[in-house]
Amino acid sequence: MSAARVDLDFDALARLVSDAIAMLSVEGTVSAWSDAAAALTGISREAALGNALESLFARVEPPLGFALVPVAFTVWTNDERRRALEASALSVSDGWMISFGAQQRYDAIDQLKNEIVTTVSHELKTPIASIKAFATTMRENPEAIARERDEYLATIEHEADRLAAAVDALLLAGRVDARHLLARREPISAEALLDRALERIGASDRARVRGSLADVELHGDPDLLALALANLLDNAVKFSGGDAPIDVEAARDGGTTSLRVRDRGIGIAAEHLPYIFERFYRVERPLTAATGGYGLGLFVVREIAHAHGGAVDVASAAREGTTFTLRIPERA
Repeated sequence: MSAARVDLDFDALARLVSDAIAMLSVEGTVSAWSDAAAALTGISREAALGNALESLFARVEPPLGFALVPVAFTVWTNDERRRALEASALSVSDGWMISFGAQQRYDAIDQLKNEIVTTVSHELKTPIASIKAFATTMRENPEAIARERDEYLATIEHEADRLAAAVDALLLAGRVDARHLLARREPISAEALLDRALERIGASDRARVRGSLADVELHGDPDLLALALANLLDNAVKFSGGDAPIDVEAARDGGTTSLRVRDRGIGIAAEHLPYIFERFYRVERPLTAATGGYGLGLFVVREIAHAHGGAVDVASAAREGTTFTLRIPERA
């Protein structure tokens, strides 16, 4: 294999990446072995240095052969422990740099990517299909639907809003990755913030929201804080059916303002609580199955809180409801 040769600082790279990495000399012996490589294979740095990589294992299938693209292989250590690995190589000035990790980890990443694509595609196709159906009906039956015209147009507008919200959520997730989230910081009253958040949820759900906000003020980006509060309200709606009230409370403690959103719904099972703020994580329940979603709402809330130097907490009990607390300091 021919490749451009580059110079790399092995120790610096080993501290930056989570994968196991090793350096091979031109002759194929191990000249450097990271701590991650030792942890993954169970072979210490002392045992690896100066030996051919393949000789470190009791058995390797297929024989090692690296390329710029990942290559999967299986190794058995001397204690007969089996490890499925995936590795790729880079030609460097004095040999080869090998990067490898557990195959199961890469499989999980691929599965997550597929699930994301499937979920987002499904969520986008639904409003597109609805818009197309109503637009086609209006075009092909202009006289028959004269009385339903406003209703059809309202549906098209609603579905277009859903598409816009989906795109906004995905773009915001990208901004979170780039860490370019907080653009401004200014005072805003909790009451004004709630009004802005209510504009983002369904009209039929607004009547359920009860505010107890007193004369409390927050310091932050009004648009982002309104989005965070709206996401918490949307979550409360999904997890509490019927017309059960949703309470929003604000309180000031020193230099930090807390916003609490409490529902009286089905609650969130304890096994889900550690993961609900992770990107694309969704708690599937019969009550929420029809509502869809991208698994980004609570992730965005957490990132908005962190961007302001704050945090978001959750407390939940089965059949009693869930309370989210958003804490925003006056200064990050």
